[in-house]
Amino acid sequence: MTKISRAQLQRHIRKAAAQTINVTITFHASLRMRERHITNAMLFDVLKGGVIKKEPEPDMRHSGIKCQMERYSAGINIAVIVNVDIPSDGLIVITVYEIT
Repeated sequence: MTKISRAQLQRHIRKAAAQTINVTITFHASLRMRERHITNAMLFDVLKGGVIKKEPEPDMRHSGIKCQMERYSAGINIAVIVNVDIPSDGLIVITVYEIT
């Protein structure tokens, strides 16, 4: 796989998240969202408008790249860890948390 830049990954995630059918939320992420009072609207706001500040890394459990999208949404800083498998439009949300 060729090296892909953060900006390219960001664009890919934002484009893919524009259609909710492309986003799969794991059971773990769903539990954490409920526990941390993060709604689906907040999650999609981060995916559609967030930025990647940390260096993406290969996902050891699955194929693809693990990225952390961050954004200030609804009064809190939220981070979403998402698995991206280029060139597929599918995104897998691994976990969601508040950045303190």
